[in-house]
Amino acid sequence: MGGASVGVNLDAASILTNPAGVQALGGRVDFGASYFVPTVKTEMMGTEYTSDKKASPVPAFGMIVPLNADMSFGLGAYGISGMGVDYNLGAMGGLLSTNYTNMRFAPGISYKVNDMISVGATMNLMYATMEYSMNTGTAQLVNTASSAFGYGATFGITVKPADIISIGLVYETTSYFQDFKFNQFESATGTTTDNTLAFDQPMSATIGLGLKPIAGLVLAFDVQWIKWSEVAGNDLPEFTGSNFDMEWEDQIVYKFGIQYEVISMLKVRAGVNYGKMPVSDTALKANMFFPAVSEWHYTAGLGVKLSEKLAMGIAYNF
Repeated sequence: MGGASVGVNLDAASILTNPAGVQALGGRVDFGASYFVPTVKTEMMGTEYTSDKKASPVPAFGMIVPLNADMSFGLGAYGISGMGVDYNLGAMGGLLSTNYTNMRFAPGISYKVNDMISVGATMNLMYATMEYSMNTGTAQLVNTASSAFGYGATFGITVKPADIISIGLVYETTSYFQDFKFNQFESATGTTTDNTLAFDQPMSATIGLGLKPIAGLVLAFDVQWIKWSEVAGNDLPEFTGSNFDMEWEDQIVYKFGIQYEVISMLKVRAGVNYGKMPVSDTALKANMFFPAVSEWHYTAGLGVKLSEKLAMGIAYNF
C-alpha cells in the first residue's frame, strides 16, 4: 500500500510505523520476507556501468500480545535498510564494492486512552554491518567488515473521531550508532591502518490519514519528513582523515495506499510512494558507494484469508 501505515494499521508491522495502532489489532503473529533486487547504475566519463551485486532477502517478523482490554505489547524484528554496489570500473576506477545492512528489533507498548485516542511507544534496538573496497587510482583500499549497535525510539498517537476516519501522528528519534571501526588494507604498500566511520540514521515525523468511506474499502495517506541532513549532510558522515560530505537534504515523502475487499476471503491492495531525490547533483560521486534512493515506488498485492486464524499476503514493489 505504498508504505502508508501511520493512519491505518493492518498488521503487526505497526509496531514500527505507528505503535499507537497496535492495541486495536488484538493478538496476532506476522512473518515473512522480501526478495530485494535493485537495479543500480552509474556513469563515468561517458561510460555507463551496472552493479553486479546480487539480490538480498529481507526478513520480517511481528507479534502482538494483548495484556488487558486497553493495553498490548508488541515486538518486531525487521530488516529496515540494506544497500550496496559491486562495480567493475576497469581502467576508470578498478573495483568498487560496498555492503550495508541494518536490522531493527522493536519492543513496544500500545495503550487505549479512551474510545477516540490511543498512544504507543517502541524502543528501537539496531544492529548494522558495513564493508567496502575502492580503488584510488594507485591502490585498492579494502575496509574489512565492521558492525555497530544502535538505539532510538518511536512515539505515536492515533485519534479516531469517527468510525470512518483515523489520524495518526508519529515521531521517530535519531538512531544513534556506535562508530564503525575498520582495518583498511592498501594493496600498493601492503600496509594496514585503522579507520572509523560515524553513520547514524535520521529522525523523522509522519502524519497519516485513514478513511473507510464504504464497507470493504480502506484508503490511506501519509506525509513523512525525514531529516537526512543531520546524518548525511554537508561534511557528513564523519570519517577518519576526511568526511564523506554526502550533501543529502531533508526529504518529504508522500505515500498513498488503497485496499478493497472483493469477497470475504480476498483483498486487493495497491499504492504509490514519492519522495524527491535528497541528493544534490554535485554530490553524486560520493553517493556511488551507497545509492539508496528511488523517487517513485509503485506497489500491488493480494491478501487471502485461508481460515479464521490464518491469512497469506503477496506483494510486488517496483
